[in-house]
Amino acid sequence: MSEDKRTFVARRLDEVIHEWEADAPPGSGTGQADGPLVTAQRHRAEVDTATDERVDEIAASYPDIAAAWSSHRD
Repeated sequence: MSEDKRTFVARRLDEVIHEWEADAPPGSGTGQADGPLVTAQRHRAEVDTATDERVDEIAASYPDIAAAWSSHRD
């Protein structure tokens, strides 16, 4: 069974978030309400209930995820 795009994007966002959290220096999250980590966390929270079109938009905002999806389908 192939993986659907929603699941694929969610899993990849989880990986991105985990990497960014692991690489963040201690205390760097304060004052970063619109930083890339917070944005990725918001996108991840949205993916599960987003429309298919919104999932496409979210995936497109992360070139690595969009490229991985394209390769995944080939």
